[in-house]
Amino acid sequence: MLKMLTINKQNNAAGFIGRFNAMASDCEVLVECKQRTLAERIINAVFYEAKRIEEKYSRYLTTNIVYRINNSDGKRILLDEETSLLLNFAYQCHQLSDGLFDITSGVLRQAWHFDGSDNIPTAGQIKKLLPFIGL
Repeated sequence: MLKMLTINKQNNAAGFIGRFNAMASDCEVLVECKQRTLAERIINAVFYEAKRIEEKYSRYLTTNIVYRINNSDGKRILLDEETSLLLNFAYQCHQLSDGLFDITSGVLRQAWHFDGSDNIPTAGQIKKLLPFIGL
């Protein structure tokens, strides 16, 4: 379960800025309006939707559909409508990009570590992972 995230609401010349952290990223919502109450409602709605998506689709949680898919051992998984539409969209992006967009490429993080170092995986490390890639 995710811990409660802090939302900072700050007035600026055009409206309000809401800041929070979700999906391992700093997030910012700019709301152009003069009504603080309305801006807070919008910022809160965006925050809770980001939190919902993170809980449902984060690969780091073992309580969601992504975990069940990734650990299904080839067995069929019943998908809800949102997940089904999302996977269909990913497949369409894969087709339209001639395979350049591929949601299965995440397995490459086993070889690539974006830690600021100059460590580059060997061709052998990459070749070992290629059978697991290809939507």
